[in-house]
Amino acid sequence: MWRCFLSLLAILCCSPTMHADNWPAWRGPGGQGQCAEENLPLKWGPDENVRWKIDLPDDGNSTPIIWGDRIFLTQAIGREAGSKRLVMCFARADGRLVWQQETIYADKEPTHATNPYCSASPVTDGERVIASLGSAGLVCYDFAGKELWRKDLGKLEHIWGNASSPILYGDLAILAVGPGKKQSLLAVNKRTGEKVWETEGDFRFRALFGHAGAA
Repeated sequence: MWRCFLSLLAILCCSPTMHADNWPAWRGPGGQGQCAEENLPLKWGPDENVRWKIDLPDDGNSTPIIWGDRIFLTQAIGREAGSKRLVMCFARADGRLVWQQETIYADKEPTHATNPYCSASPVTDGERVIASLGSAGLVCYDFAGKELWRKDLGKLEHIWGNASSPILYGDLAILAVGPGKKQSLLAVNKRTGEKVWETEGDFRFRALFGHAGAA
């Protein structure tokens, strides 16, 4: 777990130009963990190839996504009932916080000590940012931080918590809901949040989507 962007942003922000490729989702534009950028630094550390670094309010496992001059990240504050689930937007050039929107989840949600809430990475298409906040639901903001819609997923209960990141396909935002008692593959309209289809059942999350903290 980490409190700052140090390792990831040393790679993502230190290319020779600020007009680098977008990184719109977990594992990048093609879902393979690869980008087409060239001449990226091969080494980084506290004082090497770091343009800037900032402290985050709490521990987290979510990875940042990038579109243009903006960086988006999910973050939770606290693990008790009433914890804050955040979607944060930073300026890519200097790490300045542009906006932050929070959702308060009043109930207790189980998770593992190594998997803080909001471990899922957000996803963007350049106009909207969609993030899974676990039991606090699926939420969508525009690039100015205005809430466009939110979708209630019900309570998600599993000893490892959850970390399934949404993906975009055409006009759909698709999320593997779970693991735990409630498991489904859910597709909503990315513009409205309205459900398009949902398939319930045991999808064997560990095999298909990775264990919590890695999805």
